[in-house]
Amino acid sequence: MLNKTQIEEIKKHLENSQNPLFFFDNDADGLCSFLILQRTMQRGKGVPVKSSPELNSSYLRKINELNPDAVFVLDKPKVSMDFIDGVKEKNLPLIWIDHHNVDVENEKKSKVYYYNSYPSSEPVTYISQKVFNRQEDLWIAMIGCVADAFMPDFAEKFSQENPEIFPMKKDMTAFDAIHTTELGKIIRMLNFGLMDKTTNVILLMKLLIKSKNIYDIVEENPKTKQFHRRYEELNYFLQKQINKAEKQKDSKSKLLLFTYSGEMSMSSEISNAIYFKNKDKFIVVAYKRPEKINLSIRGKNARKIVLSAIENIDGAVGGGHEEACGAMLPPDKLDDFKKNVEKLLN
Repeated sequence: MLNKTQIEEIKKHLENSQNPLFFFDNDADGLCSFLILQRTMQRGKGVPVKSSPELNSSYLRKINELNPDAVFVLDKPKVSMDFIDGVKEKNLPLIWIDHHNVDVENEKKSKVYYYNSYPSSEPVTYISQKVFNRQEDLWIAMIGCVADAFMPDFAEKFSQENPEIFPMKKDMTAFDAIHTTELGKIIRMLNFGLMDKTTNVILLMKLLIKSKNIYDIVEENPKTKQFHRRYEELNYFLQKQINKAEKQKDSKSKLLLFTYSGEMSMSSEISNAIYFKNKDKFIVVAYKRPEKINLSIRGKNARKIVLSAIENIDGAVGGGHEEACGAMLPPDKLDDFKKNVEKLLN
């Protein structure tokens, strides 16, 4: 966890900014990090970052559009030097808060205020909540933490106040909670909501900023109608892919590799769901596109295995958490990756 001095430094950066701009990772942890800070200060704009894993220079245009006096980067493991230099050229402070196991070059660190909770790796949502500790934001903090497979120290309190949403049981892990509780459904709803068109994502962010509690988004009404409709559409697609993957399962193999294509990508959700049902297997979900293949990987020592598997594959990159990570391959290298993983598993 970040120490008290670091938390206070982040708080001062936030309080000193009258028009902050937040770039956050395009998932529930990133979104909830932004929401907690924006709701507390009641100022600033948020931009979900869909480029993965790096925040690149294409997002500098948002700085020109919104004219902030400080830039915050939340839950992004990598930020390009072009982006950092673009921010510095405007003489703006850049505050980068993360929790991933990554090596950031000293040249980059010298140009930003960098905070990373690794190796304890509390999610950025947890860090954001600890900055101001507002009880009215505890429900948002709970969503973001559990979404990133982290059970926070305020989980029991949240469970006591919301037993029908989060009936906490002995030895329940955050990963279990994602797949067995109403809170898990809400997490998927937010992740699916972020996959909507830009107009609807902005409406979702406004809804969450104004919501007083978790029931304001659970209840279906005119304000939440699109949010709930999007969930139903994408959950149908998700269940369809999970069923396909289960049919392809080989009981004799340690590896379960599932490939799919099309316009809709939700590899993280698919791999999580498959892994929950098959914790004895190493899960690889491959989303195939003409120009590249995106992988979502789940399993014991996943990060270590993936980084070893891509060592001899030109153009491949990967990283993430120890048991949940991702990778990107050239379109013709999936078979090579599969062979390397099978050798490592055996």
